[in-house]
Amino acid sequence: MNVIHLFKQKVEALQIRCRAILFWYFFKNFEIIIGRNLRIRGGNGLHSFGDKLIIYDNVVFEVYNKSAIIKVGKNCICSFGVIFSCSDKIEIGDNVWIGEYSSIRDSTHVFSSQTNLGEIEDMVSSIKIGNNVWIGRGSIILPGSLIEDNVVIGANSLVKGRCEANSLYVGNPAYLKKKYFKFK
Repeated sequence: MNVIHLFKQKVEALQIRCRAILFWYFFKNFEIIIGRNLRIRGGNGLHSFGDKLIIYDNVVFEVYNKSAIIKVGKNCICSFGVIFSCSDKIEIGDNVWIGEYSSIRDSTHVFSSQTNLGEIEDMVSSIKIGNNVWIGRGSIILPGSLIEDNVVIGANSLVKGRCEANSLYVGNPAYLKKKYFKFK
């Protein structure tokens, strides 16, 4: 075994340990399955993540404020390329599936015709997602949204505001398509 190969093995082992420390600091839970290329930007270590969370490849957690908090319940799935952008609070209940390339953002830019581009401020409002929610592929959840329990959000929907429990929402902007009884 040559020296270069041995050095590469040591570096890979060190990278794995550093990644484990970073994940423990952010997630505080080893009952989480994490895919490749997880990116964490910012954060304060005050987040909470339930057991049996599955995070697929290329998921991004962006935390812009030291007091911002992300809470995710148990038995949740974050599919490929999901983006969490948190400036205040994002709270997700139990048994939530988030489809690939969806975006959950609790802040957005405030712009008017009198605003210069260098003076744009952010509008921040927390997001709450209840239990037993399925967010379809490519959906965007905007600041201030409340998705109650037992809701399905159709693929490529834009959610802003409140989604009533036991319902199906679709479209851009998302609208109530159908009311139904609780999941079994």
